[in-house]
Amino acid sequence: MLQNVFAFVLLVTTTAMAVGQDVQRRPRTDLPHTASDPVEAPHMPRTAQSLSLADLEALAFRNNPTLAVATARMNVARGRKVQAGLYPNPSIGYHATEIGNLGTAGQQGAFISQRFITGGKLKLDQAIVGREIKEAHFRFHAQEERVLSDVRVRFYDALAAQRRVDLSQELAGIGDKLVQATEKLIAGRQGTENDLLQAEIRADESHILFDNAANEQVEAWRRLVAVVGVPTMQTADLDGQLDAALPSRDWDSCYATVLDNNPTLNAARTRVERAGIVIRRAKKEPIPNIDLFVSVRHHNVTDSDVANVQLGIPIPIFNKNQGNIRSAEAEWIAACHEVKRIELSLQDRLAVVYRRYSNAHQQTGRYRQRMVPRASRSLKLVTDGYQKGQVQYLTLLTAQQTYLQVNLACLDALRELRTASSLIEGQLLTDSLAERN
Repeated sequence: MLQNVFAFVLLVTTTAMAVGQDVQRRPRTDLPHTASDPVEAPHMPRTAQSLSLADLEALAFRNNPTLAVATARMNVARGRKVQAGLYPNPSIGYHATEIGNLGTAGQQGAFISQRFITGGKLKLDQAIVGREIKEAHFRFHAQEERVLSDVRVRFYDALAAQRRVDLSQELAGIGDKLVQATEKLIAGRQGTENDLLQAEIRADESHILFDNAANEQVEAWRRLVAVVGVPTMQTADLDGQLDAALPSRDWDSCYATVLDNNPTLNAARTRVERAGIVIRRAKKEPIPNIDLFVSVRHHNVTDSDVANVQLGIPIPIFNKNQGNIRSAEAEWIAACHEVKRIELSLQDRLAVVYRRYSNAHQQTGRYRQRMVPRASRSLKLVTDGYQKGQVQYLTLLTAQQTYLQVNLACLDALRELRTASSLIEGQLLTDSLAERN
């Protein structure tokens, strides 16, 4: 009987060791159950088609509403540019004077008036709005990067969540089977009641871990389809691997990636250009516009036709737009310093993300090259000792759980590495669904 128990535990151990050989595999459409205590994930209907990261990015470009908002704002600016270049409309009307003079209708006629804009003000107005269009264009590209970053981060979150379900399910299954094995050892007078209590506690802890992992998987999918813009999409297999083509970056390359042609930084620089044009426009404002008034009337007293011409310009004696000029100059100074602030903010945020990337990169290498193989070796040695009666079963249980927990920690490091790398690739632009002005 004891030999049968040893063979049973050996089978469980072999299953556990096989789990770690595939650090990342594609999600399965069903989850196997253990014999003693069924372990079920929340119901998540799946589609037959698998989705790659490129597929989800394409869906996001078509369905994420924030991109449509950014496009509309560009069109708003384009409409304003057209309006800024339009000349003032002329005015026409009826004109009558001296009505009742000598019992006549006086002077009756019509007039037309027009304001002429001088000093190239309309062109400067268009140039100002043109910079606003340019800024809206950069803001659109910034939103694109935010969407891409969010899709990438949540894609790898969903992959990691599925792998965590697999690992925690194996851990829960092993816990259940070791409870059964301990019961058989007690029946053969090879174990104690305390051994059984400890095994049952570990099994319950494993089930809690699995339940949490299953809920995290549901959350990861829902957050992924939310940023894609298709919240009702059924769960599908994700075609990707966490540990494939792991990136290797240094600080200089990351700094260049984030700051070179950064759309938020380019938008700030465009605001500096706009502020410079606003100063020029403010200085042109004192140049008088010309108001021309022409009227043609019939003089009923003398039975003759007469014409009036009136030309007027304001004299810039008191109001030379000096207040607006000072305000525009102050806005230019603020815009220049805003560029510097954004540069420093990007460096500050990059320092945090690069630290996360460096830590995850180091941890991933250590886990994959050293800790996972060592945990596997330790599990084999303990299993051999248990078969020979040289190792207590709790030691075997600890070795098995350590092996799986090391794999879970490796999974967390891979997920963190992908997240930090995605943020760097996306120039630190994220939170695409956040409200923006």
